[in-house]
Amino acid sequence: MNQTVDYTQLPLRDIHLPGSIGWWPPAPGWWLLAALVLAGFIVYGLYYYRGRHKRAALRALTRVRAALEQGAEPVACLQQVSTILRRFAMTSVAGPSGGLAPDEVPGLIGQQWLEYLDGRWQRTEFTAGLGRQLLEAPYARPNSIERTAALQLASLCTEWLAAQPTTASKKPEPLKAATLKPARAA
Repeated sequence: MNQTVDYTQLPLRDIHLPGSIGWWPPAPGWWLLAALVLAGFIVYGLYYYRGRHKRAALRALTRVRAALEQGAEPVACLQQVSTILRRFAMTSVAGPSGGLAPDEVPGLIGQQWLEYLDGRWQRTEFTAGLGRQLLEAPYARPNSIERTAALQLASLCTEWLAAQPTTASKKPEPLKAATLKPARAA
């Protein structure tokens, strides 16, 4: 009873190989990498957005210095410098780290304004140095200020702007007793 079976005649299917591996869904490591890249873009975007006032003020001061070097009237240029510093102080520097609210900065005049500027970088260039010209220069008669003095003051203001932090660092406010609520028993 020895029967031989012809395997070629049997209704068998050929070997099926698995299909190629698809690219979707990605492995968990790729999801993690995508999340980290997205978080990095968000952090960079926030940092870039918060520095917009400083960049705008530095560009404006650069234009003023270039105008001074090209022969513009020093008094008019120093009026622009004063305006740039005040705008920058009102928009980005004032706050918890500056000790003043943004609406209090425009009220600073004379020695208070210079002390505020010096207090933002722990130097006395404004109250006891070249920066004192910032008080009288915007109100001086045309052609009454030397171009070199105006350039030096513009350079000092550029240094001050460059030394300012990109964002105002907020100090944590102390908790008030009235804001604390007792925990409820469950």
